[in-house]
Parts: sequence; C-alpha cells; structure tokens
Amino acid sequence: MECNDSRLFDTSNNATYFVIEQFYKFRYLYSNVHPFLSFILCVLGLAANVIHIMVLTRPRMRHSSVHTVLVCIAISDMGTMTSYLMYISRFEFLADREGYSYIWALFLKCHAMLSIALHAITLYLVVLMAFIRLSAMKLTTSRWLDHTRALTSAILIALFVFVMCVPTLLAHQIDETTRGVTMTGGIYYKYSVGFSTLMMRNGCFLMKANLWLTGIFLKAIPCMLLVTFTIALIFRLRENNEKRKILIKEERAKKRGDFTTYMLLLMVTVFLFTELPQGIMAILNALFTTQFHQMVYLNLADVLDLLSLINCYVAFLVYSFTSSRYRQTLFSLLPLTRISYSGISTRQGTLKSVPHSHPNAQSGAKTIIQRANSAEVTSARSPLVATSRPNSAQPVDF
Repeated sequence: MECNDSRLFDTSNNATYFVIEQFYKFRYLYSNVHPFLSFILCVLGLAANVIHIMVLTRPRMRHSSVHTVLVCIAISDMGTMTSYLMYISRFEFLADREGYSYIWALFLKCHAMLSIALHAITLYLVVLMAFIRLSAMKLTTSRWLDHTRALTSAILIALFVFVMCVPTLLAHQIDETTRGVTMTGGIYYKYSVGFSTLMMRNGCFLMKANLWLTGIFLKAIPCMLLVTFTIALIFRLRENNEKRKILIKEERAKKRGDFTTYMLLLMVTVFLFTELPQGIMAILNALFTTQFHQMVYLNLADVLDLLSLINCYVAFLVYSFTSSRYRQTLFSLLPLTRISYSGISTRQGTLKSVPHSHPNAQSGAKTIIQRANSAEVTSARSPLVATSRPNSAQPVDF
C-alpha cells in the first residue's frame, strides 16, 4: 500500500529500525501459534455462548431487557467466532499460495467486513446494556425495562453498524491470480482479495476516510460512551450502598455492592483493552497509512484478532460470576447437578423441590422460602436492580 501521506518513522534511525525489526520477528514467531490458539478459542467460545443463550432464554430469565441484550451480544459473538473459525480453517490450515476459488475469495472479502461489524455491534450493545441499567436505577418504571424495546434497539444498532461497514466491504476487491487447465481439460481460476483500486486513488483518499470512519464511529465513540455510563453507574452504586448501609445496617449488602462494582469495572476494562486499541490503530492507519499499516498494523493484526476472540467470553464469564440466579439456571440445565443443586435457595425466593429422602424436607423448604422472601434477604439484592419492573416476571440479579 503506497499513499501520499506523512512519514511516521525515520527508518534511517538505528533505534527505530530495531523496534520495527522486533515487530516483524514477533509476527513471524506468533504466527506459528496463533492459528491453533484461535481455533481452540473459537470452538470453546461457541460452546460457551450456546450455553449462555440457553440459560438466558429460560422462561424465568427471558423477560428481562438486559438478558435480551445479552442474548444479542452472544449471537454477535458467535457470528464473530464462526467467521473466524472458517477463516482459520481455510486460509491458515489449508492455505493455497496460488489462490482460492471465487466462493472462498468472496467469503474472505465478507469476513474482512464482518469482523469489524460484529465487534462494533457487541461494543454498542454493551453500551446499551449499561444505559438500561442506569435508567433502571434512576426510575423503577423506566420504559427501557421492556425487553421488546431492548430487542428493537439491538436490531437498530445492528442495522446502523452494517450500514457504516459498507465502505469496508467496498474497500476490498477480488482479483484473479492464476488460471490453468485441469486434467479433464477444463479451465480453473484462482482468486485473491486485495485493496480496491477505487479506494487507492487520489492518495488513498477513500481508504483514509474509511479508516477514520471505522476508528471513530465504530471503536472510539462506543468506548467513550461505555466509560461515561460506567462511571455514572459506579457513582449510583456507591450512593445506593450508602443508603442501604444506613437503612439495614448489614455488612453483607455492602460487600455485595462492592463485588458488583468490581465486576462491572472488570467487564469494562476487558472491552476497552480489546476494542479501544483497534480504534487507535485505525486512526493511526488513517494518518500514516503507508508506514503504519505495513510496519505496525500487519505485524500486530493477529494479536488484535486474539483480543477480539477473548472479548467474546466476557459476558458469559462475568454473568456466571456475578449472578446467583444465572448460576442456578445454568446448573438446572445440567442433568448431573439437578438433584444436588435443587435444595439451594436464591435471593429471588425460588426453590426447587428437595429430594423426598430427607425427613424434614417439607418443613425445611418452608423455612428457606420464608427466609428468602424476608426483607433482610431482599435488601441484599444488587443495587443495579430496580425493586419493581414492568413487563418483567422477576427482578434481575447481576
């Protein structure tokens, strides 16, 4: 890629040359490990997100707006991992130096767009989830608690992002690389994917515009929105914790609020570490297209892909660690754990039947249900959750 732009690196400087050389060495070494590591992450990630969707679509979980957004995030992450799994399998394990069939070249062109679009959709959906949480904490009758409104918003976000990614699709074109004659006398063609000649005209003007669009609107802006909403959530969490401490004077509620705050910070940190660097690098690509793309971006592209795949696990892991209701529903789907887990109560007062072999099962269940429905246990719910929700069967514990 040769564009008429400013120079970022002075290649005549020995220190600069040494750093750039290390980038190339790192790319060479890591490229031998990346396909296998990515393949494992994709397979495990697909399984984790299938379980995630199964849990969140249970009757007792599906009527929450936040759970609706989490399902959409899981679907987006599964799309990311499926596309990348196909890419790794065909273009890394079964690579062909001569080129590929037109169908696979078309897939590669679409994959370049999908990888950006699905990352951006996930990021904007996390922003939507943070906004819903904040709305619920401010107003217990917020219209954003309606799962139908959340689903509509998620669909609009997906449409918006795909429209914004159309220039990325146009930035690549399918080129014929080789042609030959088969043993049966037929003619075969091989293709590859490269940058579009239209995008490379006038000093890569359209290419630079697309990189600005990707870096700012699909990476930087959603990250900044996520930081803003998260800071607002943290302040609201602290206010609620102080009020709860005064009202109920119970240390357990304070610990629960702190734990939830730490989990929120963890989730935001992971998303920022995986998405914001890609936005920054896209902007640097727009500023110094020739040098930065060849010397830095291409050498770190596999690492950015790895971070994006790790990002696909965030929602499942965080929700598994922070929501006891989620864990109970998850264990209820596992046949081997249904009996052993059936006697454990939750803060929502839900209790599965206790095995009849226990002599005091009925009286014990009544006692546990009374305790679960008492004001003491109810007050220990996460401060992110409103006490009453329209269009929702039960409050959600995060």
